[in-house]
Amino acid sequence: MSIRLLISFAAAATLLAGAPAALRAQAPAPLVIPVIVSLTGGAAFIGKSDQQSLQLLEAYVNKHGGINHRPLHFQYYDDGTNPQTVVEIANQVIASKAPVVIGPTLTQQCLAVAPLFATNGPVDYCLSPAINPAPGGYIFSTSISAQNLNTVAVRYLRERGLKRLAILSSTDATGQEADRDWAHAKSLPENRDIEWVAQEHFNLADVSISAQMARIKAANPQALLTFSVGAGFGTELHGISDSGLDVPISISNGDMIPEQLDGYKGFMPRELLISTVLAFDPSGLAAGPVKDAINLFHAVYKAAGMTPNFPNTLSWDPAMIILNGYRQLGNNATAAQFREYINTLHGFAGINGIYDFRDGSQHGVGENGLIMVRFNPANDTFIPVSKRSGHLK
Repeated sequence: MSIRLLISFAAAATLLAGAPAALRAQAPAPLVIPVIVSLTGGAAFIGKSDQQSLQLLEAYVNKHGGINHRPLHFQYYDDGTNPQTVVEIANQVIASKAPVVIGPTLTQQCLAVAPLFATNGPVDYCLSPAINPAPGGYIFSTSISAQNLNTVAVRYLRERGLKRLAILSSTDATGQEADRDWAHAKSLPENRDIEWVAQEHFNLADVSISAQMARIKAANPQALLTFSVGAGFGTELHGISDSGLDVPISISNGDMIPEQLDGYKGFMPRELLISTVLAFDPSGLAAGPVKDAINLFHAVYKAAGMTPNFPNTLSWDPAMIILNGYRQLGNNATAAQFREYINTLHGFAGINGIYDFRDGSQHGVGENGLIMVRFNPANDTFIPVSKRSGHLK
């Protein structure tokens, strides 16, 4: 949140505190939405991006009248990127009787709290795209699923004629999901000519992956698939560079943070490819509600003097969907009402496309909301290299 915004909130609070008692009594209480994010620990670079979007959205909504005549307030709980801590926080949220919660940030944390929310709520909108919640339940997953992301990446490489592929994945929950996703992609009839020439794993605590990379290089792949974020991604890039492997590298869109990528320029692969959302290339969209949603997202960031990264997109649409729910259901909506509302929601325009949760995916959007981009380290931009769903231009 900007210093100016903090000052304005502080000034407003001071004025309200000095107002007559009758005026203070009439001031509506804020509509509080709990948010569980990793503001410290290994995933802080993603969690702070989640928070940044919600702070900007809160200011925008309150400037335009709030929600049902009440000011909006996102209340943050820092899980420290720790699955044990996130369970403790989840129990606090349940005790507070909140009908809906946004977060956590990472796959592991979302999986840790899911059993707590699954039966009676609150509705949980996980900020990791890499979980696949049970259809029709209280758990939803942000953005477009990791399965769709990885399927689109494989399709793009295949259409380029790159069919001898290697896999490098971490052993954590994110890496395990990526392995399942790539297996799904390979099982599709369109990918019958794809060959996994090597499939290697590493622990996030590993400081070197030289042995894994030696085996991958010896297999002579035409491209390499990875999906780690944060420190694990840095370990991968170091290992790739040290091995001398010079092929296109497909990575997780969770690493689409220019500030983070700047630190890797000394050992950046020649071609870094990412399957990501339409918000990064609205130019090909016809005028309409999706383009309007994307333009608003970018306008809010521009007004704050910032440029959004991919993790900034992860909390935007979930918050918009929840706020729309409060507008329709009222400020006293229950968890059960929110569950029904989202599970039947369709035709909702977000920065990821038109949402339709009736398919039971708990994501609401699919492959058609994805494109492939290439990172340009010369100016920290992401250049679109495909049409929707990863098809060649």
